[in-house]
Amino acid sequence: MIRTLLTTTALAALLATGAYAQTATTPAPTQDPVVQDTAPAAPVARAEGSLVTNIIGESVYNGTGDDAENIGNVDDVVFDENGHAKSVVIGVGGFLGVGAKNVAFDYNKLQWAERNGDRWLIAQTTKDELTAQPDFDRSAFDPAPAANDTTATAPAAPS
Repeated sequence: MIRTLLTTTALAALLATGAYAQTATTPAPTQDPVVQDTAPAAPVARAEGSLVTNIIGESVYNGTGDDAENIGNVDDVVFDENGHAKSVVIGVGGFLGVGAKNVAFDYNKLQWAERNGDRWLIAQTTKDELTAQPDFDRSAFDPAPAANDTTATAPAAPS
């Protein structure tokens, strides 16, 4: 009984799908496709600068040659009080981000290069030079703690 019900339901669904596919029509082109003018694709405008989301996580290399070495990954970007990028925080060493040392590197010394159709972030330094720098101290950039409410009333004295 159940087998018959399932079979007829599947058959009805199959027939309904076929009937639906046959009723769909494609609109006829207004002109012969050979005669239609194809508009050239608009060129993509390249902006000056970069989005932070395109920089964070980016691998940093020490050059563009075949012997270029991956010296770390960008973990963060530091901005000055005017909103200009001041430095990038590069995670150096470690394995898959574990045990990496974060160091600050001057943003103006970074360069973008294109290699094999991919954009590379280049820092003219070595992994050893970055590792020798002091750890980046994030505490100066932490948000200020919320002020305590000093207007709170003291509990009433027991009577």
